[in-house]
Amino acid sequence: MPGRVQEEIAKEIGVHQPRTEDGAKMPYTDAVIHEVQRFADIVPSNLPHATTEDITFKGFFIPKGMQIAPLLSSDLHDESHWEKPYEFYPQRFLDAEGKFVKRNAFMPFSAGKILCTCVDFVQ
Repeated sequence: MPGRVQEEIAKEIGVHQPRTEDGAKMPYTDAVIHEVQRFADIVPSNLPHATTEDITFKGFFIPKGMQIAPLLSSDLHDESHWEKPYEFYPQRFLDAEGKFVKRNAFMPFSAGKILCTCVDFVQ
């Protein structure tokens, strides 16, 4: 794996200073970075959120304004979202042609659009 990342970086960047646009030309390296963030699960929980309306979730009533703390680990290792969730497997971020694919369940540090199952019911 490190050899493949090194080869891709050497081929696409060579000796010039890395630029943001270089990332799009290195799908495997991007997949490895995303998998490191998913697998490491450095920030397993997020800052509290509040429900925007009264809801019932999995049989529990949660009133409007209730503070909830999303548990990101549950999405980063959810077997319904990830093949081999407890294995380091960068290929999960690549399609059949080897192109990088962003996964909706991927939320390290709660970055980006919130799509985790723990907050879906708040929307």
